[in-house]
Amino acid sequence: MQIDIKGLKKSFGGNIVLDGIDLSIEDGKTTVIIGQTGCGKSVLIKHIIGLLKPDAGQIVVSGVDVTQLRHKEFSAMLKSFGVLFQSAALFDSMTVGENVAFPLIEHTGLPDSKIMEIVSEKLAIVGLKGVEHLYPAELSGGMKKRVGLARAIALDPKVLIFDEPTTGLDPVMSDTIDNLIMNTQRRLGVTSIVISHDIAGTFKIAHWIAMLYKGKVVLYGSPDDFRNTKDPIVRQFLERRAEGPLQVEA
Repeated sequence: MQIDIKGLKKSFGGNIVLDGIDLSIEDGKTTVIIGQTGCGKSVLIKHIIGLLKPDAGQIVVSGVDVTQLRHKEFSAMLKSFGVLFQSAALFDSMTVGENVAFPLIEHTGLPDSKIMEIVSEKLAIVGLKGVEHLYPAELSGGMKKRVGLARAIALDPKVLIFDEPTTGLDPVMSDTIDNLIMNTQRRLGVTSIVISHDIAGTFKIAHWIAMLYKGKVVLYGSPDDFRNTKDPIVRQFLERRAEGPLQVEA
């Protein structure tokens, strides 16, 4: 599913967060969005999934400007999106099986036996078998992320959005999650959008990278484009240097 963002603007009060974002998310590829904390990455994602409305601009999904859709039309389109939130956002009072089944119960009329069959299938895709009876409190951080991903793919979405999927994980588990993102994208052929601060992981999983700064895309390109760029803002961010043109707030 191709997503084209055109001239997207959003301000909160006098604070300009998105200042004319132009970005194409290529169908069937993984695009990683990077940038400083507070640069607008999460605000951009919230526009794509309809949690925020832009002050100006368009978000065109497979040829349709979703900013112009009525609520019912947008809700139907939103079933094509799966989201893995930073904290996994599992329901603590539900078992793993119930968490993954939740979107299927809400949005399909499938019988319970078929729903549980799909739940087992999705858990197997993320490398978890036989954990349907466990509760989130019994899971490690990495397992919670994988359960969250199983729930995100329950409805066979065309677009997967990952909100800082490796935050709070050790380097080995972070690499495991990166591998899972790549394997899921390849297996399902989905369009993936990843928000990340993890530079090593970004270079590993991305087909395309977009860096935001002061509400604009300062560089969009392949991992090699980023490795070879001489842009001082991008170089400072990639090299994790405090000194440079990037403004670091105390």
